[in-house]
Amino acid sequence: MTDELPSANRKIMKKTSVLFFLIFICPTIKLYCQNIFPEKFDDCNTDRFALESDTTTAKIQDEQLFNILASFDEKTRKRIRGTLSLQIIVSLDGNSCLISLKNDTNIKTKNLNLKQKIDHELKWNNLHERVAAIIVFRFEENGTKFKRLGMNANKGIHELSNN
Repeated sequence: MTDELPSANRKIMKKTSVLFFLIFICPTIKLYCQNIFPEKFDDCNTDRFALESDTTTAKIQDEQLFNILASFDEKTRKRIRGTLSLQIIVSLDGNSCLISLKNDTNIKTKNLNLKQKIDHELKWNNLHERVAAIIVFRFEENGTKFKRLGMNANKGIHELSNN
């Protein structure tokens, strides 16, 4: 019976270590990932940036966001349906860099030419820190809507207020 006690303690310690890793270390690893969405793009400076948390910190006029979509060819604008989620790094001087996206539309990503359009044409107001803006476009038969998403420890991923 005394030989079983150390073996039992080792098993408990091993389970405790695994549990500790799963609860405390794995979520931390997720916080440091740079690409939120599965389709990734290169050529962005990803050294250090924050995610928007409770309000929009990267300010831009709605029309500028819709201008990117207006540059789709007419056939694409009429046919596109579904959801397009974008992660855009906004630099201190307001320049954009598309870092990742999730395309749940009926149009292939390569046909949308988003990387070039966003990186060269989308200009934000100057910022105090580099941030990743998360924008979700919803293309429906009766029009297009978008929302801005943020992330924090209390709310997880949530829609941002426009303050």
